[in-house]
Amino acid sequence: MHYTVTVKHASAISFVCAIFTAVGVSVLLHAQQREAQIVRLLDSPSVKDKLAGITLAAHLSFDELTILLGEVIQGHSPASTKAQEVLAASAFSEHRTEELSHLQINRDLLDSVVWWNTASNQPLSPKLVLDDSLASPFINLSFLAGFSDIPPTDDLLETPLRDRDGSVLLAVLAIEKCVPKKELQGLVQSWSSDFDFERQKAAVFFASMLNTPFPFAKSSNSELATIQIILAENNYALAWRAIHKSDGTINPDIALAGMLANPDKFFPILIESATNKKWTHPEHPIMIAFRFAPEIANKIPTEFLQNSETRNKWWSLFTCGLLLERR
Repeated sequence: MHYTVTVKHASAISFVCAIFTAVGVSVLLHAQQREAQIVRLLDSPSVKDKLAGITLAAHLSFDELTILLGEVIQGHSPASTKAQEVLAASAFSEHRTEELSHLQINRDLLDSVVWWNTASNQPLSPKLVLDDSLASPFINLSFLAGFSDIPPTDDLLETPLRDRDGSVLLAVLAIEKCVPKKELQGLVQSWSSDFDFERQKAAVFFASMLNTPFPFAKSSNSELATIQIILAENNYALAWRAIHKSDGTINPDIALAGMLANPDKFFPILIESATNKKWTHPEHPIMIAFRFAPEIANKIPTEFLQNSETRNKWWSLFTCGLLLERR
């Protein structure tokens, strides 16, 4: 009897060992196949293949990436840019950013990584006393950027929502930031049938921000109807197709809809359009960046928002911050 129990126990152990061995072999084979696939894609002359290979390799260690991407970063293509970003993110996570200086990393990217590596909490921006005669878009902008205190709620809700370019972006972001959710829900109800077109548009945005399904009547206005579809279906691709105005500039409200639909997918579109100066008012995409990545945007000195040259630096730092956060 004792012999039988011992044999069964030994058989059970052998069975478990066999399973672990099989799993280990399977994992090893899968890793080898994945590595072979990465090498094949990186060796391809196709930029699309190289980008796919870089994406597959992104989880590897900095040492492994340095070997795999050493040649890719030397080119001048989207693949080279992506490879440099992956290397920078890996070096940052492993606290080895000083080693990036020995690689062919773009100087702006390298400077941004160094900045984030040494960044400390920035002092609060000085508050401004705003003249009541200022137009509401400027009051909203100052509040959103942290330059002034929260304006009275009644003032926000009673002043026109329309900005200088016809968008409601700043007003929507300002109202969302300081109006309680319960009151926002009430605005969705009341403004959805308002005669004011801007209020109808704002109601659609608030419903999306609150993640509250609402049976909006299909609008005869093409822009509002497009925003309704983007937000109802989380269709960031439609936002990308509809984002440009007839003059080639960006429609801020369509961009906001795209970000609400899928911020991870739409951030690159937002950043590219901002750095290529496609916005009539360059502060608009910056305010969107503050809304969707405040933990990054709030760490960048507001002094960089002063003019075109310093805004380029702001976007460089913001993009690097997203990269280092693996977003």
